[in-house]
Amino acid sequence: MPDIVVDPVEEGAPNRSDPRYVALCLDLIANRQLVGTHIGFELSADPVWDMLLDLYIWEHRGRDIAISSLASAANVPPTTARASIRTMRDLGWVYRQRDPVDGRRIYIRLTKKAHAALEAIFEGVINRSGSAA
Repeated sequence: MPDIVVDPVEEGAPNRSDPRYVALCLDLIANRQLVGTHIGFELSADPVWDMLLDLYIWEHRGRDIAISSLASAANVPPTTARASIRTMRDLGWVYRQRDPVDGRRIYIRLTKKAHAALEAIFEGVINRSGSAA
């Protein structure tokens, strides 16, 4: 991924998350960990979903996240994480941004498109679970 193009429109993507979405996202992450622990991460790997959830939480907390952290969050090797990130970038879900202090470090950020999609998913899950009660 040699090109580091930061779309200025994407810079400063929304960092104001609905507390319900944050709680649901944390539950989804915990569920993914539980499934992976009991049936194996190699059988339940969904690195794109895991990375999107992780990015959402860390951006909500105002923290930067690097490729190595995303690989760890998704329980996949760095090569798999890089390939998934490349695909997500090509589809407009994430973008890469250099650390202004250490230009060697690259952070991955969600685009506005990704935020909107994740929040639509979270809202759908909340609505479905609310109607089941």
